[in-house]
Amino acid sequence: MAINDSESPQASAKPEQPKYDDPNDLLYLHHSDQLGVVLVTQLLNDENYPTWSRSMLMALNTKNKEGFVDGTLKKPIHGSSTTLQQWTRCNNLVKSWLLNSISPNIGASIIYNDVASNIWNDLKERFSHANSVHLFHIEQEIHDCVQGSMTIGAYYTKLKGLWDARDALFSLPSCNCGAAKEMFQFHQHQKTMKFLMGLNDVYTGVRGQILLMDPFPAVNKAFSLITQDEKQLAVSTHALGKTSATDVAAFAVHGPQNSSRNFSPKNPHLKCERCDAT
Repeated sequence: MAINDSESPQASAKPEQPKYDDPNDLLYLHHSDQLGVVLVTQLLNDENYPTWSRSMLMALNTKNKEGFVDGTLKKPIHGSSTTLQQWTRCNNLVKSWLLNSISPNIGASIIYNDVASNIWNDLKERFSHANSVHLFHIEQEIHDCVQGSMTIGAYYTKLKGLWDARDALFSLPSCNCGAAKEMFQFHQHQKTMKFLMGLNDVYTGVRGQILLMDPFPAVNKAFSLITQDEKQLAVSTHALGKTSATDVAAFAVHGPQNSSRNFSPKNPHLKCERCDAT
């Protein structure tokens, strides 16, 4: 029986993909990976290294190029010239992304560095020493943060932003032992306490109920409960406002009954202003 050409191994075999055309390959380059791309919106300056570095790592991870800055994808010593050429292209691309995300005065000091990981380490050594000072200011802002004239949502959002910035500078251990879990629970307990302490006195009642809850709720749960109470207060205030408005409307319809011009003490009836007829 003759073999159909379409069923032959040569015909059914898929054509081999060109090298580095696999998106999962660390040396893969997409057509959108251009030199002028800015990966983060906030340029690195003397004060924002913690948030900048975190944003850059997330962006590079999305591009599958994080290994070029953390040192895991080193320059190939042994290998084909094609591999070395592709690594050089990717390295230069990551370098341009870093330079595009740095303020010009900082970029001028690192532009002549040939390896992206060296640029990354240089910036880390230069600016990470300021973490302690930055952490001090964040802790001070957290301590002084109270609701004041803010809504519950705005107050919680401000606190959470400060907590996230602090956690980025000083994170808890990532192990799964019992001590780490207890430390995490204590950390969450302190956040809830701080959130409740900064609330206005109008929420004293619901705050007292939350403090008596067992188990003690996480801060997002406490925020949800306080938000519900805020909405109930708003509804009650609106209802009182409607009652007041109704009374005013009724007063406007019936007129001022005790007007000295239209009211006679001897004859408590309204009079016509022209002829004094009742």
